[in-house]
Amino acid sequence: MVHATHVLRIRGVALIVSNPSCEILIIQELQTKPHIGKYAGMFSPPMETSQKGERDHSAITRLINEELPGLAGHIQIEDKRRGVYRIVPGVWVSLYIGQVQNSLLPTSDEQSRKEVGEYLWVSPRDALALWLRQGAREMLSDYIKNQSNVVCRYCRPPTPVSL
Repeated sequence: MVHATHVLRIRGVALIVSNPSCEILIIQELQTKPHIGKYAGMFSPPMETSQKGERDHSAITRLINEELPGLAGHIQIEDKRRGVYRIVPGVWVSLYIGQVQNSLLPTSDEQSRKEVGEYLWVSPRDALALWLRQGAREMLSDYIKNQSNVVCRYCRPPTPVSL
């Protein structure tokens, strides 16, 4: 007898936003969702799960509205995605890059506070020293190297935090 296994298939988007000081916006996750490689307390560039049939740019707009309140209309986003990353089996994220003209941090609202904690501007290299959500390390490393057309089929699992 053959048993069919259910394969998780999720698409999403990630957005690395830089400011004039060449720092990037990092958020702290408040929710734990191990099936997509994130745990409360981890850091990452903003990421959002795409809805069924949703185009990347629509998902990015929703990401900005939901997780980066107050920055809508202030982020200049490159048209072309930088790469795609298989975060965990069945979960692929498209990476986009954006820039802002000032270093204002997003304002918190009730919706964003359910999923996102701290907002930080950090240098990309300093971001690599944080406890990162799965896939974030590879995205940040490729961003630092100014890589394009990336297809990353394996993202290293996060290192557990020692207390």
